[in-house]
Amino acid sequence: MVKFLKIRKGQVLPYKLLVYILICSSFFTILGTSVQLYMEYRSDVSEIQKGFGQIEHSYVNTIAASLWDINIDHVKIQLEGALKLPGMRYLEVVEMSFGSVDPVAFIGKVPAGGNVIEKNFPLVHVIDGKSVEVGQLRAVADLDNVFKRLRLRVFVVLLTQAVKTFLVALFILMIIHYMVTRHLQTMAEYAQEMDISTLGRELVLKRRKKNTKPDEIDRVAEAFNEMRLNLIRDIAERKKAEEALRQSNMIVEKSPMVLFKWRNEYDWPVELVSQNVSQLGFKADDFMSGKVKYGEVIHPADKAKVEEEVQGFIDAGDDHYRHEYRIVDPTGRVYWIADSTVVVRDETGEVTSFLGIAFDFTEKKTAENELARLRNLLKNTIDSMPTMLVGVDESLRINQWNRSAEEDTGLTYEQVAGTQLMDVFPQLKDERDLIMDSVEKLEVREKNKIPFNSDGHIQYKNIKIYPLLESEDGRGAVVLIDDVTMKSRLEDMMIQTEKMMSVGGLAAGMAHEINNPLGAVLSGVQGTERRLSPSLKKNIEVASELGLDLNKVHQYMDKRGILGYLRGISDAGRRAASIVRNMLEFSRKSESSRTQVQVKGILEKALSLAENDYDLKKKYDFKVIEIRRDYEQNLPAVGITETEIEQVFLNIFKNAAQAMADKDFTDERPTLTLRTRKDGKFVRVEVEDNGPGMDEDVRKRVFEPFYTTKRVGLGTGLGLSVSYFIITRNHEGEFLVESEEGKGSKFIIRLPAGDNHENE
Repeated sequence: MVKFLKIRKGQVLPYKLLVYILICSSFFTILGTSVQLYMEYRSDVSEIQKGFGQIEHSYVNTIAASLWDINIDHVKIQLEGALKLPGMRYLEVVEMSFGSVDPVAFIGKVPAGGNVIEKNFPLVHVIDGKSVEVGQLRAVADLDNVFKRLRLRVFVVLLTQAVKTFLVALFILMIIHYMVTRHLQTMAEYAQEMDISTLGRELVLKRRKKNTKPDEIDRVAEAFNEMRLNLIRDIAERKKAEEALRQSNMIVEKSPMVLFKWRNEYDWPVELVSQNVSQLGFKADDFMSGKVKYGEVIHPADKAKVEEEVQGFIDAGDDHYRHEYRIVDPTGRVYWIADSTVVVRDETGEVTSFLGIAFDFTEKKTAENELARLRNLLKNTIDSMPTMLVGVDESLRINQWNRSAEEDTGLTYEQVAGTQLMDVFPQLKDERDLIMDSVEKLEVREKNKIPFNSDGHIQYKNIKIYPLLESEDGRGAVVLIDDVTMKSRLEDMMIQTEKMMSVGGLAAGMAHEINNPLGAVLSGVQGTERRLSPSLKKNIEVASELGLDLNKVHQYMDKRGILGYLRGISDAGRRAASIVRNMLEFSRKSESSRTQVQVKGILEKALSLAENDYDLKKKYDFKVIEIRRDYEQNLPAVGITETEIEQVFLNIFKNAAQAMADKDFTDERPTLTLRTRKDGKFVRVEVEDNGPGMDEDVRKRVFEPFYTTKRVGLGTGLGLSVSYFIITRNHEGEFLVESEEGKGSKFIIRLPAGDNHENE
């Protein structure tokens, strides 16, 4: 075969191709055979499973009826028929009427091997509408015949596939040799013989040309020939390059870069310097004649540093280095010089001279020094601020970090530079849109009382975002973060004090142990319902001992409404428990955690609390106040601290009810109207009463702390001021009041709407 394919000695690729083709073909042959055998195995097992299904649907009921009639002969006939199903080897029937486990009839033999499928079918006979299990049918099938057939199938398939694989691999190898390998050998021989003297000979492959489209082999041959032509052109252009080099020297003389070469001796005598050294105030002839050495023009304050740096580069074995220093021209003018130098060594590695370029960057250095001074001034100013200052770019990556931020977080600027703001301050993730909006619209934004978790303790911060004008680096912003934890705690103390005054009024209307008798009532009702239920076995046993039909007793109690009374008692008890629970929840100290809730639910809960306020009922009764509800459907939820908003609404209801109690109503009833509306990006809540109203002076001062129109001992004047603080500062909302004397009052609250829209 080797001679037929004309494979030469030393060629490796044909053999590798043959091996890889055989390996891949064998792998896919075995894989395909395995899949085919597995599918046949699944088909045979499926036939056996169908036999089990036929036994279950066609034989089980008949055998159960024969076993019920004790007709064993008929049972055996049915077993003989079932044994003819595919794969079935053993069937037996066990009667279970008398606790026996021995078969009453069986046929076939249990296979000895482990390749069996066994199923048990309960034999159920229906008599007088009741199902009675009379026995069990055991069916055993084996897979030996299946595996024998599959082993024979494996041998046949693998043998035929192996022959096919070998022939296909041989044919592919022939094609590859004809189309690829022989041409690669020709190109290799051409490359080995190529030199300058043979560049004129073109690479030609022995291929048939019948106007066919060039393939990859043709393209490689074209690449060889193109490379040959490129070499010819490169040789021709080399002379042009030499001429260009001469002209480039002329360009250097007119550039700001000064070329130099000096010897590695004391004070560095100059061997070569370009004529444009005159721009630094020197003459090239002075250096070339030895009149002036390069070391002599270096600034005295920098000379020792330059010598030390150069010696350090030499000792380190560096072949190229850069450094900056000052020189002084004959008139005393100082220049800042930057040089890029190559170290020249002899055969022994000793440094003989230096080659390089030097240029004047005095103006740039002066600007850099001024910029550094301004940066230090700005940094000192920023670091002296007690507020955390964090600069971010338009992608919210940190690019500024003052000392207060470093002390507060324990992170240096090097640790946070380029980091996402939200990764360093995860508490600001919810404010991302606020910061991005400030950057995009170039408007100042702020948000107050944001909770920060610090070592398990909650701190509150106010943030203010100042956008930066667009520059070469894009837009950005400065984020100021103030710690207002102590201030927030004082404000929370004021809110809690007012809340506790309301809670005191609520708690006075209920006994301390109200939950104990309430629990006993609910427990008793639940126990009564359980002991009357016919579904409990113990109830039936006790009723039978007394000669009672518990079902009829239950029907009697249902028709007489007794069960309804019990359910009513249970519902009333749960409502009472809910009232107590709401009051206790309201009395707990707020943790200022916000959730997305519907204002309708908060209004109804606050109404429920107000209606059960004992102190309020001494002067007025909510039962005589008509509550009108005008709720808009499909309002968005609001993100609020639920207990704080409950306190606001409860305070408004309390003030409205007290005001209406002071008015004499003749033709109308005291009315409290609750109204909700979607108002742009806000949810608007209106609480309107038809009480005596307020004059303009009172209306203007109604939110002032300690201002009250009530008699001494009836109010502190903090209720509405605290409520105003909760709405405007804690929730970024608005709190307004509209009133005319004699025409009632309307309190208007606008809360920012959340993103989630839920149906009320």
